[in-house]
Amino acid sequence: MKPLSFFVLALLCLIMIAVGCKSKTKPLAGRFYSGTLFGKPYAIDAVGDSTDYSAQIDSIIHAFESNFDLMNPNSILSKFNAYSRRDSVFVFNDSTRAFGMVYDLTNDLNAATFQYFDPTLNPLKRAWIVTNSSGNVEPNLDSLYVFVGFDGAKMDLNEMSDSSHRYIESQLRKSDPRLEADFTTVAAALALDHIGDLLKDAGMIQFRIKYGRDIITFGQKVDTLNVFPIGVSEDSMDQYVRMIDQAFSFRNVKDKALMIDPSYGYPVDNEMAYVAVAAPSLVEATVFSEAFMAMGLEKATEFYEMNKSTRVQSFMFYAQDSVMHSASTVGFDVMLLHPDSLPFNQ
Repeated sequence: MKPLSFFVLALLCLIMIAVGCKSKTKPLAGRFYSGTLFGKPYAIDAVGDSTDYSAQIDSIIHAFESNFDLMNPNSILSKFNAYSRRDSVFVFNDSTRAFGMVYDLTNDLNAATFQYFDPTLNPLKRAWIVTNSSGNVEPNLDSLYVFVGFDGAKMDLNEMSDSSHRYIESQLRKSDPRLEADFTTVAAALALDHIGDLLKDAGMIQFRIKYGRDIITFGQKVDTLNVFPIGVSEDSMDQYVRMIDQAFSFRNVKDKALMIDPSYGYPVDNEMAYVAVAAPSLVEATVFSEAFMAMGLEKATEFYEMNKSTRVQSFMFYAQDSVMHSASTVGFDVMLLHPDSLPFNQ
């Protein structure tokens, strides 16, 4: 055999060996989950474990929906909202302890957002809808503020324990039968945060949870799972970010049209056009994106001045002198991607 022919044969053998080795490479184990949470679809891409955790995920969702689903008249919150007795408090068994967790988180976040995140505003929202449809100037805000507002004087939760500190029951009090609470935003986000914790504890090396415009990411094995558009333009020209081990949520002018400024009871009317937030938890991301949109740039700036070590990162568009401007934190800036650096074609 000629030397050249031997070289070609050897090269072909090496190629065949390489192809054979490549074909034996195992694909990444994983699983895709989908379903609904409070009537909205969610999708989970999980990498690193093909075990089916559907039952555990469904259990978490059921725990939060059974407590907070306002479309279900048998949920704990629906029953509380309908409770009209003045001579006693509303008593229930918080067997999952989900209600107490959501209530305490909402209370903390209400304070952290200067009370701009308020779960008692639904009566105000309905009053403005009726007013606008009837042609009146405004609703009677003074009469509404008798029972609207998330503070201990109007609504209070007590978790009763025995002498051994074992939980007995929960007692929820409202000062006025007309008071209503809506904890859906926090409950949905906390449910997804818990699902994320479930997947981490199971040893998942990466996952992405999508719930409408809310996203949770964990891990770095598959880069495309960490890259997504932020929803500024909602088309192919949108800005992208690479977000790892964080949660993301945004609000825009369409959302603002449905918001009430709790500080004086009128529909939100400020310079904000878009707010995106990345944070360690989805609860923080969803609450602060809504609160920043409602409070406006000045109060959002005040929040950062008072919380210099916060891990809540944000990106905002706002109008000033008929010109659109942007503002962002350094932490959010490092996540923004140049179009040339995207790991896929848009």
